[in-house]
Amino acid sequence: MNTLSKEKSPYLLQHAHNPVQWQPWTEATIQKAKELNRPIFLSVGYSTCHWCHVMAEESFENPTVAELLNAFYIPVKVDREERPDIDQFYMEFVQAFCGQGGWPMSVWLTPDLEPFFGGTYFPLESKWGRPGFIDLLKKIANLWQSHRSALQQQGQEILNKMRESILCSIEIESQPNLTQIARKTVEQLWGNFDRVYGGFSPPPKFPRPNLFFFLFRAGSFKELPDPLQNKAMKMALFTLQKMSCGGIHDILEGGFHRYSVDAQWRLPHFEKMLYDQAHLGSAYLEAFQMTSDFLFKETATALFEYLFSHLYNPAGGFYSAEDADSLNSSGEKAEGAYYLWTMEELEKILEEVVGKERSKVLASFFGATNQGNLAEGLGTEPSMRLKNMLFFSKPLSALAEELKMPIEETKDLLLKAKTALKEARLKRPKPFLDDKIITAWNGYAISALAKAYMVLADSRYLNEAKKTADFILEHLWDADSKILYRIYRNGRGSIPGFASDYASLAASLLDLFEADQDEKWLLQAKMFQELLEEKFADPYRHQYLSRAVETAATIIQTREEYDGAEPATLSLSAYALWKLFSITGEEKWKKRLEELFNSAWPILERFPTALPYFLGVYLEYSVPPIEIIIVGEKDDLKTRALFNTLSSVLIPNRLFLVLDPRQGVPRTFKSIDFYSNLLSVYPGYPIAYICARGQCSLPQTEPEKALEILKSHATLFLEKDYLPSLD
Repeated sequence: MNTLSKEKSPYLLQHAHNPVQWQPWTEATIQKAKELNRPIFLSVGYSTCHWCHVMAEESFENPTVAELLNAFYIPVKVDREERPDIDQFYMEFVQAFCGQGGWPMSVWLTPDLEPFFGGTYFPLESKWGRPGFIDLLKKIANLWQSHRSALQQQGQEILNKMRESILCSIEIESQPNLTQIARKTVEQLWGNFDRVYGGFSPPPKFPRPNLFFFLFRAGSFKELPDPLQNKAMKMALFTLQKMSCGGIHDILEGGFHRYSVDAQWRLPHFEKMLYDQAHLGSAYLEAFQMTSDFLFKETATALFEYLFSHLYNPAGGFYSAEDADSLNSSGEKAEGAYYLWTMEELEKILEEVVGKERSKVLASFFGATNQGNLAEGLGTEPSMRLKNMLFFSKPLSALAEELKMPIEETKDLLLKAKTALKEARLKRPKPFLDDKIITAWNGYAISALAKAYMVLADSRYLNEAKKTADFILEHLWDADSKILYRIYRNGRGSIPGFASDYASLAASLLDLFEADQDEKWLLQAKMFQELLEEKFADPYRHQYLSRAVETAATIIQTREEYDGAEPATLSLSAYALWKLFSITGEEKWKKRLEELFNSAWPILERFPTALPYFLGVYLEYSVPPIEIIIVGEKDDLKTRALFNTLSSVLIPNRLFLVLDPRQGVPRTFKSIDFYSNLLSVYPGYPIAYICARGQCSLPQTEPEKALEILKSHATLFLEKDYLPSLD
């Protein structure tokens, strides 16, 4: 057992019994490397990473590898979810060094933490065109002794290029024009769009929910030509539709897998991450608001049920992820074992609930074949032959026609079949659960649940959003030191939060305020945004540093400038600043927001699709807000009916306020005199005002009439076909 046995991270604990004498990333570890004058071998991964498990079994449990690492290196393990700053910096080096990145990440560093060689997964022996890990360890150890300066120079050249790239991104060659960039982004996404299956890249296909956030806003942005607006909405809706019917979507228990290894979204990489669920939940809610399409509502509802049934901490908060691997029928770990079926297994279960003849039809509807449907990727592994991943192979209407049944009866039959398969699957060994509670990721969940309450009018979502927020504030926020912490697992962790944690919490509490209309959430959001500016603002680039790692490690200074699986801190902050300004009217928030818009221009000019969430915020900000003001007692059923009805449509630039005559106008609000006047004429029952460009509609008391007025400002898509035309 090595020193990782004292850590809390599930990923680090997974390696505590390796014969490798792993060290955590600490000042003491770095000092040890300096004293012994040994290079550091840094291995970065996370607990639900399939290829991390593969390299662990092949290499880190191998006695020859352990002997080499222990004798010639200081081996260090880092959980990328605990230390995203370390991961980000060295990932940039690895990508520059070998042209690609991923996990596990393997990097060789000097004792001064300067990288000089790196890669991702290395097989134990040389194969697939990759050097063997044992040979690499031997070669680098020899070079460290005999040609150390050459190794260091190799690393320095790449670091210098990284620094040049940063300096280049600071230079502004033209005046900022984010409207032009928004147009370029839609055009570039259209150029990459898969017209058959949706998505914006060849396999592997990642959902990248930030793109949907941007495209829905571009779809209603009047500065763009009508055909481009239409393409923006259709690209997003078509992709979400295809994803929902594909194997990347767990059609039995809800939620989405990490990515698809094929073009059709059918064969997933099986791990499930909290941040994907939260962001995709928000995307499907907005798709439902635009279209009223039941598929989008059903997908979102099932996704939230997955959160409650699989990632839920009863005390509050949500766990971070489920593994791709689980035990198969032979008791061996295999990727996707929990999710895969033979045709024999399917037909046996289905026959008991729908009969023999219909069981074959339904198995085919789920995409299953006697030969298995994993022709790509996992289908090449011997243990996976004859296995099937479930997806919807055809529209429900086609199934109804084949069964010669009315559509509603077909729906009932399909539900019965899915329920039987789900119950059978729940008896299998479940994938490993990473039970870390991560502040930033829970922020995303708070936002998604707050929006779910507003769109679906189910109070459970609001209650769980509030419970999660309370948990974070109670267990991960230290009011005395004003430090927000990153991780909770068996108690609060020792790692202070990063910029993304503060930004996510500020943004999510503003969404919670909109749903709950309790001023305390607004005040907390304001505090966390102020702390973000105070602790993380980069004085040279007017953006945000992720975190200064250690004072001795000044080399590791990272900034988030890309909306990947998670929105960049820059984007989250822009969202929070925009909301704070629209609610409070304080000019400091607007000034800071415009500073961010200007600072991001050099990045977007070179890479228009780098920050889609950020661009979506800009599109919201650039259009005068629609104010929806309800005057009424918050706990009154009629007030709630008005609130939920007017929340049902998508208006990205809306400001939603409920003024309770018993409480008066909160001090933090702008336009206090105007809101006080509305309260002064309160007739004793709830009234809605819809205000745009300085003018308000006549007061409305009936939800449906108020909704009709509001629809003229909403982003609606009434076409039934989401596939964009090819012109």
